[in-house]
Amino acid sequence: MTKKQLPEPLNNLSDNHCHFSPEATREDAYKLADTLNGLDIEFPTKFFHLMTTQHIDIDCIDILLTQLQKPDIVVPYFGVHPWFSHLFYIGDKKPNKSDHYRHILKPEPSEELIDTLPEPMSMDAHTNKMKDIIKKHNLTVYGIGEIGLDKLFRVPKSGWLGNPNHITKEQDKLTKSRVTIEHQMDVLRHQLRLAEKLGKQVSLHCVKAHGALYEEAIQYKNIVVVLHSYTGSTDQAKRWLKMAPVKLYFSLSDWINGEKDELLKLLMDHFDGSEILTESDVGIERYFLQDKSSEYFRHLTGIFQKINSYKHIEPSQIKSNMLNSLNTTII
Repeated sequence: MTKKQLPEPLNNLSDNHCHFSPEATREDAYKLADTLNGLDIEFPTKFFHLMTTQHIDIDCIDILLTQLQKPDIVVPYFGVHPWFSHLFYIGDKKPNKSDHYRHILKPEPSEELIDTLPEPMSMDAHTNKMKDIIKKHNLTVYGIGEIGLDKLFRVPKSGWLGNPNHITKEQDKLTKSRVTIEHQMDVLRHQLRLAEKLGKQVSLHCVKAHGALYEEAIQYKNIVVVLHSYTGSTDQAKRWLKMAPVKLYFSLSDWINGEKDELLKLLMDHFDGSEILTESDVGIERYFLQDKSSEYFRHLTGIFQKINSYKHIEPSQIKSNMLNSLNTTII
């Protein structure tokens, strides 16, 4: 099959933050690879910056990298998202299940929720699994993400989003329990230290904790910071912009940033264009497995057009920004 390049501006854009959806299965990863392989589209290299968030989608990204005919269209990211941070513990000694969840979830979880939750998993073991995948695929271009802080998230009745053992809508309802910011910070620090050691970029999620995230991130001088779907204030954005010599990028999505016209305009007033990236922030298998690729691409063209309504920027600049965020050059 002769494959065709994406039209402009897509051919010079990249999806700097996308996912498997929380309910995605390992089988979905095989199907996604088959679908992408069968499309008549020649995706640019480093097009999908694909996040992982927990213990299931890390297997999905391994499968996808194995099955894709051109795995270099994916930049894999490895991380534990704050929405799943309660499933993990830090340190060498595995805690008692009930003690772990009662300590890090406030208000304390019900017995029913504790019974639903899995045995806590080791962050060290998760990191070692990441390293095994990196070695298996001989990866040099990859990142750490999605990681961060979220003060609003509440644990669902299912124990975690996408729990394959609890898939009814009733289980999607939220409990009152939140993951303490202290535990989220412990999980975040574990991953920032890893990124610092590896010299990699981090894709950061933040909800109502921008000051705390900033104060932590500025301590790491050997990372590249990518603020995904930034929703903080313009004053906080200006603080971030003063982070030099740490590299900093704002990755913007249509369905979040594109819906906040006033903030987007104010951000563009402070940006020179070298710090802008585009993203979808969607579960890509939902689109490609349901023959909705056109709708997927509109996420990227939509935010690009809205950015350009406030600040002119060439698609080639977006591509250059992406490559610079990876410390790579065009080959």
